Amino acid sequence: MTENCSPNPDVINPEMKLEDIRYRVNANTCDGHGRSTASGRGYNAERLFNAIFDESGTAFRGTIDSHIDSYVPGEIAYDVEVKSCVARYQSSTGEPGRYGQFRIWKHHHDQLIAETSQFDSRTPIYFFVVYSVRYGIEEEVGKLLVPAEVVDDVLDNWSLEEHVTMGEQKTRQISWHLLLKRLGVSADQFKSEDLIDLTDE
Repeated sequence: MTENCSPNPDVINPEMKLEDIRYRVNANTCDGHGRSTASGRGYNAERLFNAIFDESGTAFRGTIDSHIDSYVPGEIAYDVEVKSCVARYQSSTGEPGRYGQFRIWKHHHDQLIAETSQFDSRTPIYFFVVYSVRYGIEEEVGKLLVPAEVVDDVLDNWSLEEHVTMGEQKTRQISWHLLLKRLGVSADQFKSEDLIDLTDE
């Protein structure tokens, strides 16, 4: 590796927000793996990741692996899994309910982790986005980049769940508050900074 080679992804637009992406052409459409059952909001989170890298021309969608949502090439390349969740669910009375959760599928996570040992020049990372919904419009709460191996250290208690396109698979649902706590990131920092980047620690 050269002395000038950055050890982490080259973030171009950290100030880009989820709500910025929503207003782009076709932003609420689903166009990736499992699009017939997916949420447009999930795809907007993927579009947000790519917009953060867009000016460099180095982020690509449409990867051939279902567990990879984006790819950042370079001397050190990055396979990216994008996860999003709502900040608080709505209760039946319309009051804020429990905190939103990220759903991580074990077989996808294991494939992502396996790449660490298979490809010396590729590093798997997660991109997490939390958003609130006001009048049907998503507003970003915060976002962070985390190495997949670090995420692996905070996951536990996998359970079986039926998925319409994948069948019965093990999954871990973890609230974004618990994830931040286990990663050592405060909620205030998460909400106030444009992007929390744990890939360079």
